[in-house]
Amino acid sequence: MTGGVDSGGIPFAGRQLSDPGFAGDDGRSDPDLLSALEALTRDGSAENVAATLRLLSTARVVVPVVAAPKGTPVQHHPGSGAGQPHDEHQHEGHGHEGHGHDRPSDGTEMATVTLSATDGSSKAMPVFTGVDTLAAWDPTARPSPTHVPDVARSAIEDGCDTLLVDLGSPHAAALPLSHLWALAQERPWMPPHEDPVVRLAVAEAAQGLDGLLRAGAEDGTATHGPDVLRLVLVLRPGLDQARVEQIARTMGERLAGDPEVRIRIDDLAIVLHRGDSGEPDGGDG
Repeated sequence: MTGGVDSGGIPFAGRQLSDPGFAGDDGRSDPDLLSALEALTRDGSAENVAATLRLLSTARVVVPVVAAPKGTPVQHHPGSGAGQPHDEHQHEGHGHEGHGHDRPSDGTEMATVTLSATDGSSKAMPVFTGVDTLAAWDPTARPSPTHVPDVARSAIEDGCDTLLVDLGSPHAAALPLSHLWALAQERPWMPPHEDPVVRLAVAEAAQGLDGLLRAGAEDGTATHGPDVLRLVLVLRPGLDQARVEQIARTMGERLAGDPEVRIRIDDLAIVLHRGDSGEPDGGDG
């Protein structure tokens, strides 16, 4: 195990996770999960995303718990996190008294960690596959063992749009909101173009749009990533630009207005084609 002590002065060496729900857990990372994360780092394909989320759906992770001034956000700069995603975010503390940790008596409280972008554009929750990876990121943090679906639900409740797994490691992964929702709802993740909920929503959104011949949900992995829906709209020839823009805008608004669609895709790339010839009428939008 990694040396050093946490914020309560407790050594990491030889530690076991103390929560009674994790009896016998020595805090080590699951080697299968580490292998999946390493594969995802090398190749962010839908297959690797699905494999990683499948393992995470039943995994135990450790959530970092740190001492923070009560009610006051502080900067959090773990030494080994430099150069990793979200490494210049602001730390926010959320009061925490679980898993047998004592509340400090020095005007601070034990708090779980979320990381916010300095411009407020995103908010992330870091979790770690084991005690070693947590200690490598921040040796002062205490490990709070939690099942991933519970972490995902907490992250969503806290307004997070990203789950950061093993931040600071070579296999660090940033899981977007659609992954968070799949884990929180304990349902299998699938690429949006394969998701029957998304495909049905696309078909319904296309109804009654004059000038739209058909709409299709396609794989956006090659150009945008596995969490982006490539929405292909085939338009009647001869439409003016204003009508083309209105069709695309209406489709986007209808899909965005469906809460089930919003949690299953992270972005939308609209591709326009003219008539049955399949000739592009414009690029992604």
